Amino acid sequence: MARIVDLQDAPSGGSRRSLALASVAVVLLIFAATLEPVQRTARVLLGLAGLTPLTVAMSGSVIDEGGAPIAHAFVRVYQDGELASTYTDEKGTYQMVFSMRTRAPADVSFGANGYEANLRALHVASTEPQSDARLHPLVRINAGATAHLVVAPEDGLCYPAQNDLREPDRTWPCRVAYIFVDRVALLTVSVLPDDLRDRFGVSFAVGSEPPLVFATPCCAQSDTARLPEGALAVVQIVALDLDTSGESNHGFTLRTALEPP
Repeated sequence: MARIVDLQDAPSGGSRRSLALASVAVVLLIFAATLEPVQRTARVLLGLAGLTPLTVAMSGSVIDEGGAPIAHAFVRVYQDGELASTYTDEKGTYQMVFSMRTRAPADVSFGANGYEANLRALHVASTEPQSDARLHPLVRINAGATAHLVVAPEDGLCYPAQNDLREPDRTWPCRVAYIFVDRVALLTVSVLPDDLRDRFGVSFAVGSEPPLVFATPCCAQSDTARLPEGALAVVQIVALDLDTSGESNHGFTLRTALEPP
């Protein structure tokens, strides 16, 4: 006798197994879809903590003293060697991708033809940091001349130096000037701040570039060096203490004088 099947009856065992497998498949698909974002987030967190290398997409802009963009300026990142380098576009902007360890010291440098290089420490707190730079034009004067320059707290840092032998090496914002000496003489260089609340010092470079080694400890408000005929003196003007309550730019006058040796 034929069995009458009620459509309201529960499904058979085979159907139940099929439904269970389908449910498991859906769960696996959902887990697979969320696994990659979770892994990516974990990698970022570990990288920011300095436990693994962090992939960084850094961008920024490079401008001159007047705020105009500088095209074709180089941007280089260093950490135990060069990590990455690029150039700015016609708008003075750049973007670069590299991998670094956030706990290890790193530097970024900017430069362009006719401008002073700008070197600073690189501290990364996200995967898309921004690092901008303002470049100053190169300063070249003849011995005996004067020049007026500006510096800001965010400008490039000096080579590590000591202000006191009892203290560890430090870095300060600074400017660099090139002074041509046309005869054997004693070259004296001094710096006079526009605002007497600012404190500057000067230091001569010894040797050739690279490397340049500046006097330690530094940096008195004036310094003297005996130079041969035709020498191009490299002088570092160090912003030891800037009053940050007013203008962001801090001006000073660089004075030079020649005397018989």
